[in-house]
Amino acid sequence: MTGGDKKGTDLSNRLKRPTKPSSRSSKAPSPSSILAPPKAAIAAGKDKKEDLQRRKNPFNEMLRSRSNKDASSSSPSTPEERQNKQELEQQHKRSTSKVSIEDIQDVRAADRIAELERALAVAREEQNAMREELEKVRQHGVLTRETIEDYRRQLSETYSTSPRPHSPRTHSTRPNSTHMDYEQTSPRRSLTKTREDLIEQNYSLRGKLAELQEQLESQESSHYQSRSDTASFRGDSEWNELTARLHNTEKESQERLHQLLSLKHSISSLTRTTSQVTDAELAERLQQLSYLIREWVISNFRRTKLDFSNVSSDTAKALEVINPRYINIDPTDRLALYQALISSALMRIFRENFIIGLPDTGPLAPIRQLAAYIHNTGSDYREWRRNTIRSLERSEARQQLQVERDNLLHKMAGEIGHRLFTLTSINLSPSAQTSLLGILNTAADLQHALLVQKAQYQVHFFRNQDDGRDVYFDEERMDAINDFDNGLDEDGDVFTERKFSFCVFPCLEKFGDEWGEKIDVRNVLLKARVCSGAG
Repeated sequence: MTGGDKKGTDLSNRLKRPTKPSSRSSKAPSPSSILAPPKAAIAAGKDKKEDLQRRKNPFNEMLRSRSNKDASSSSPSTPEERQNKQELEQQHKRSTSKVSIEDIQDVRAADRIAELERALAVAREEQNAMREELEKVRQHGVLTRETIEDYRRQLSETYSTSPRPHSPRTHSTRPNSTHMDYEQTSPRRSLTKTREDLIEQNYSLRGKLAELQEQLESQESSHYQSRSDTASFRGDSEWNELTARLHNTEKESQERLHQLLSLKHSISSLTRTTSQVTDAELAERLQQLSYLIREWVISNFRRTKLDFSNVSSDTAKALEVINPRYINIDPTDRLALYQALISSALMRIFRENFIIGLPDTGPLAPIRQLAAYIHNTGSDYREWRRNTIRSLERSEARQQLQVERDNLLHKMAGEIGHRLFTLTSINLSPSAQTSLLGILNTAADLQHALLVQKAQYQVHFFRNQDDGRDVYFDEERMDAINDFDNGLDEDGDVFTERKFSFCVFPCLEKFGDEWGEKIDVRNVLLKARVCSGAG
């Protein structure tokens, strides 16, 4: 047998041998194990490596044992034969090493083929899975088309029936759930990217449409609101302008009326030999005084708020004189309450029975004491009082009386300003103080005119009694400034009963005739201005 035949025989025997159990143990390791050996193999010593090489080449051991047996059975007789045998052994070793290398390569190729077969099987399984996924994708595509058609149909119906569409994500849960299942199960998003883009575009377009509808509605509402605000602002500005014009007109009319009354008073004083004036003139002067007070309060306290938290004891007493239950006064009646404070303070002037500024001490004090003794003598007392006043005004005591009067009026003006400050926290300006002092002088002049008349006059300021008895509303002597349709229904019948709250300005009454006779006859020249409520 030649070396080539022997080599082919050994190769064929080697290829048939892996079916046996003994040949399995001699199979060379896979390339993966050779390229990346385990840590235990790396940590092993040289003996284990030699054993591994022996296990790799069992065929060499078999040949080596056979050659040893042949050598032992037939020992060479001559040196030439020994040399030939050595050459044959060397050739045999070379061929054996070549065969072992080829066997190792064949084993590696077989392992590689097995690995490729396994990879092919895995690829086929993945291909089948991909086919199933592709089928699912097709089904999802059909559902997506149906969903898009439904959305388009719903969108067209929404446009035709409602001006404001709802959010597209609240119409149906089926497309959303299908889309979520697809996102969870599909590993190939690139295949359905177009369909997803269509769905997202549909959602975004519907969302933008809803936002545009909301913006349009908000713009319309803001436009209407701005128009209404502009109209209300114009209405308020026009109302304020009309109020200011009315205020200025009333002020101008008051000034002209005051000038007219002053002119009448000067003319009557020049043409008459006596100091007697008519009832109408006295009523006009008192009414003019009420207008001055109202005008002054509105000019200085129109924008204030009523606050009883910081009132002093003096202010509290003054308010209790007006109304013992002043805490219950409606804040909307604050201007009327401010006028009532001034009118109540003026009653100190109108209660003077002799002359304004007459001192309580000094040489003029006995005059007041004498007047207190004889004030019940009727017309004789009034005649004596009139003559005494004229005498004092023409005497040297006139300057002292004027100084006392000015001091009294300045003191009263300070008290009134302090009371109003505790209620409103507003300090009076110098011009407001001057105007208030002018009002007090007007009241003092009016009281002086009443004291020198032959007839008997009384300025009456209505107050609730301290014992809890209320003052009833008297239509003959009172006029309500907060009149609610005069308390009448459509037929003119009284359907509510007014309840007296507090007096704003006093009334003027006359007792008797022009000469002070017939005192039992009473005549109301000017009704009191009161603040009332529904009874």
